[in-house]
Amino acid sequence: MSKPTLVYFAARGRAEFLRLILAEAGVDFVEHPVGHNTPPVGGRPTDFAALKATGQLPFQQVPVWEEPDGFRLAQSVAIANYLARKHGLAGQGEREQAQVEQVIGGFDDARAELRKLVTAAPEGRAALRQELLTQTLPRWAGYFARLLKANGDGLGHLVGKSMTSADLAVWYWIELCRDNGFGAAIQALPELTAFFERIGSRPRVAGYLKSARRPPFAPLP
Repeated sequence: MSKPTLVYFAARGRAEFLRLILAEAGVDFVEHPVGHNTPPVGGRPTDFAALKATGQLPFQQVPVWEEPDGFRLAQSVAIANYLARKHGLAGQGEREQAQVEQVIGGFDDARAELRKLVTAAPEGRAALRQELLTQTLPRWAGYFARLLKANGDGLGHLVGKSMTSADLAVWYWIELCRDNGFGAAIQALPELTAFFERIGSRPRVAGYLKSARRPPFAPLP
């Protein structure tokens, strides 16, 4: 039987959160790479412009998740929530599911703050980095730490008593901060540091992080 497919660039980006969910869930899938002026794979375009011309991308964007029966889904948060529900990582009951989606919404907003470095004018990046380090990222770290401490005194998960996609979202955000030179925004909160180590040590997550399958890190400017 064919495997599901993740359509995205050969980069972490918006697809990396999805890869972490798939890793924790133990889902076997394939990736259809997207690039520019790249040759087809399996008779299907990988060049982004050519792929868009096929009409297979609902909003002419990636990532896109595809299943063997023809089901196709765009928008990274929609894909994440779908995969989490399908594989038992969405929380128990309606309230926990809502709390998980709340955290993922926060993650998306907090990640967007980091992405401002991409569009900022070069001469303004130093000031933006300082603002991120001293104000914006510590504020978001505090929000996540507060949610963590309110659930089991910070010793377990962000929502409920078991692993959810909310944990993976915040883990990835912390990694983005640390890898891009903003680790000090996290170090002041030992519960987040312990959380990061705890989630990253889960066998399937740790296995993915060490695998050749993971795209290389590309620093923000």
